[in-house]
Amino acid sequence: MNSRERIFAALERRAPDRVPAMELSIDWKVMKGLNFNSYFEMIDGLDLDAVSVNQVQYLVGIKKYLLKVKKTYRDSWGVQRRIMDELLPYAVQHPLQEKEALCRYRPPDPKNDPVLKAIRKVVKRFKGKRAILLVGRALFVNSWSLCSMENLLVSYLDDPDFARKLGRMAVEYNKELHRLAIRAGVDLIVLGDDYAHKLGPIMSPKHFCEFILPGLTEIVLNIKKEGAFCIKHTDGNIWDLIEPIVETGIDGIGPLEPLAAMDLARVKDRFGSRVCVVGNVDVDLLCRGSIESVREATRNLLEKVSPGGGHILSSGNSITSAVEPRNFLAMLETAKKFGTYPL
Repeated sequence: MNSRERIFAALERRAPDRVPAMELSIDWKVMKGLNFNSYFEMIDGLDLDAVSVNQVQYLVGIKKYLLKVKKTYRDSWGVQRRIMDELLPYAVQHPLQEKEALCRYRPPDPKNDPVLKAIRKVVKRFKGKRAILLVGRALFVNSWSLCSMENLLVSYLDDPDFARKLGRMAVEYNKELHRLAIRAGVDLIVLGDDYAHKLGPIMSPKHFCEFILPGLTEIVLNIKKEGAFCIKHTDGNIWDLIEPIVETGIDGIGPLEPLAAMDLARVKDRFGSRVCVVGNVDVDLLCRGSIESVREATRNLLEKVSPGGGHILSSGNSITSAVEPRNFLAMLETAKKFGTYPL
């Protein structure tokens, strides 16, 4: 069984030959700390089962051409972003802070999205061998990136038409982008919009179901119709939202944050007949823990969550710049040693 088949088996809630492992992103500092010179070399060297096209997009685009010149740039949506110490840039200015600007705004053409170029590079190298993964969007992140988080959440109360128009624009864009990505060779789309902090959702469950869930469901069904798998990721404590999220038809859920009360064994016990679970070795442990503590946490996770299949191992989010390279390696080595089926 190769890596692609291993990921597919887990997403179909079957037991592969061993527990598959993947990460949504791996910071360059960790890559260098593991003595790899390129992302592709690292994927092969660590034998990860999925490869993220987003990281390749960053490598061939933003990092290569902008980092040497300036720290900020405007993306195709007109959102000003700043390149920070972490892998992904951060939104610092929003083009639709004045709601009247929405009438004049025109979204970009998904056919020109730079991620499509990255997909071609990944497909050429890994198609059929490793699962090709795109971290995509549904509607929430696109919406708040355009108008700011505060303005979007307030609009749920005082200007719902504005929120719905933003969401509809994002849904239409992402549906077309996902179609193009899947037809270009993407196997798996992870929807990365975050809905919660460590204590609970950042909006009420009522507003989630009113403003986010319909578009999210539409996005998931579009991905499935095109023949790809879909995983829903969100940071934070999502127990108040998890039931409707699972009902959208997703194939998997995660990575989820263990420190936000998202116990993966509990998630699998409740929803494992309907979705694969992804995660969730604590990122803080990977940053500050000892090698032995990482090995112990990983083995405990495998023992509690992996039996029967339907589990993809990863961190509780992604591999940030603060992660100790040796701890990340210890997590993967432990999975290889103790993750062979039957467990």
